[in-house]
Amino acid sequence: MIILDPIAVSDPGVFVSSNVPENDYPAHSLTKVYAAGERVMNAAAHLIYESKTGVSSVVTLSIASPGVINWTAHGQAAGTPVSFAPTGALPTGLVAGATYYVLSPTPNAFNVSATVGGAAIALTGSQSGVHTASAGPNVNKPLSDVTYWLSKGATNRWKMVDAYNNTQTERAESIVLTLKPQAIAQGIYLGNLDAAEVVITSTDPAAGVVYQQAFSLIVSSSGSSMYRWLFNRRRRRTSFLALDLPLYYNTAVTIAINNPGGIAKCGMCCIGPIEEIGGTEYSLGRDFKDWSTTKFNFDGTSETTERGYSKRMSLDLIIDNDQIEYAQERMEGLRQKTIVYIGAAIYGGFTVVCGKFSSLKTVIPSVTHSKMAMQIEGTV
Repeated sequence: MIILDPIAVSDPGVFVSSNVPENDYPAHSLTKVYAAGERVMNAAAHLIYESKTGVSSVVTLSIASPGVINWTAHGQAAGTPVSFAPTGALPTGLVAGATYYVLSPTPNAFNVSATVGGAAIALTGSQSGVHTASAGPNVNKPLSDVTYWLSKGATNRWKMVDAYNNTQTERAESIVLTLKPQAIAQGIYLGNLDAAEVVITSTDPAAGVVYQQAFSLIVSSSGSSMYRWLFNRRRRRTSFLALDLPLYYNTAVTIAINNPGGIAKCGMCCIGPIEEIGGTEYSLGRDFKDWSTTKFNFDGTSETTERGYSKRMSLDLIIDNDQIEYAQERMEGLRQKTIVYIGAAIYGGFTVVCGKFSSLKTVIPSVTHSKMAMQIEGTV
């Protein structure tokens, strides 16, 4: 068995560039009011959040002194924070994204002030476009406040390097990611792929390009049959593994995931050093855990909520007795850490699982060799 110990892409200096833009949603602002369901982005943490509180509606603004916000059955009390988002221009007196406060509410309208209970704001000049008002208590609330914000995972650019296999980075035609491992990183694993080709390029600042290989993900299923070559469904590998990157410390590794004419997708990207931990015996097993649930009704009908699934692998290792102490301590040190486990590289992606081991037992049955039994739970 070989293990690939991934280097954290979030470590300083590891991430170099990506052609996937990080513009999923607007940046979070502490001075803006958000409605429930509205999403924002924390670019520094590469995370998306969704507001859990607040309401929004298209409103009309009456030019007057004080100005009137017309919102049918708004239900907002005096002092409630409110912000405005126009498709055109707001009248003079209001600024898009700024926070104001409900003043003198009636069932279908209210005035606004710059402070709670302050003077009503007059609206002058002209306006254009459609105006949307958002009202709620989540102004000036940090994204870490779980009362007001719900984490929705990584941004599109960073989904391929988060902790989950079923969250995919997507981009038309190709995804190009450049990393600088700052370590002897011989292995690359890509999971949950939807692509036709992977190209790996490793460039050393002194030696130049030291490695460049293109790998087709298209699998031949014809079996030398013209009929099957013409009519069989084309099959693609959904994972990729390379264990032969040159032993350079300062290389920049560029990973290009190409899908011409389609959407390139990648759910997991791991790069790091590799290490052999014993030999894998035959009888390696693979299955998966489906996290979907089915609810049965009294009449026998059912409703299924489809969710992700995780791969699982069980295997037995043979380890020399003079290495068993190190192997045991090494695996104990990797508990609860996401690792790429390669049971037997000769069998391709079938024996590769990215996840954590859930059980490990070592026995010494002979003078020269020991056995280690492992159960590995893949990431969802």
